[in-house]
Amino acid sequence: MNALTELPTGQLKKQTLLEAMGQDRITEAQGVIRSERMSEIAKKAELEKHVKGDKQQLMSDALAAIFPVVTPSMKPKNGMTYTKLAKPLEGMTSSLAIIGSDQYSMQWLDANIKRFKRENVTVMLVDVHSDEQYANILERAQGLYVIPVSGQQIHDDTGLNYYPAYLTNLGFGQ
Repeated sequence: MNALTELPTGQLKKQTLLEAMGQDRITEAQGVIRSERMSEIAKKAELEKHVKGDKQQLMSDALAAIFPVVTPSMKPKNGMTYTKLAKPLEGMTSSLAIIGSDQYSMQWLDANIKRFKRENVTVMLVDVHSDEQYANILERAQGLYVIPVSGQQIHDDTGLNYYPAYLTNLGFGQ
């Protein structure tokens, strides 16, 4: 007997899968389907593990490429007065706080944090030696945008050779 019998109207008479294939073939087909699903799940888990490992390695490589950040032309100094620039910095639309990871910079950041948050100041971290130091400074900065980057360009453009400092398009000081 055929598994499907054509009826005069063009419709197919459906027999049960068991009748058409037999119990052994159904069990075998179910086993193949389960095996393929397990294989897909295993492949997906292996891929996720590999991607996660790649992400961790990528993050580790990125941090190694970033740190340490040093700016040889800038050093920590205390008690610096305001210096007006000879001409305004073109394109500078917001103020910058320039700090290092030294104790005085941290105290200065703490003393000015409310003002910096109110003015949405970006913080340039021009001297930091590790991602752990950076993480501690991020926590201390209470949500301010802190960028670990050399201050060499700022030094070249303005003559600023110390930190911490507050920089506007008109000048800088503590």
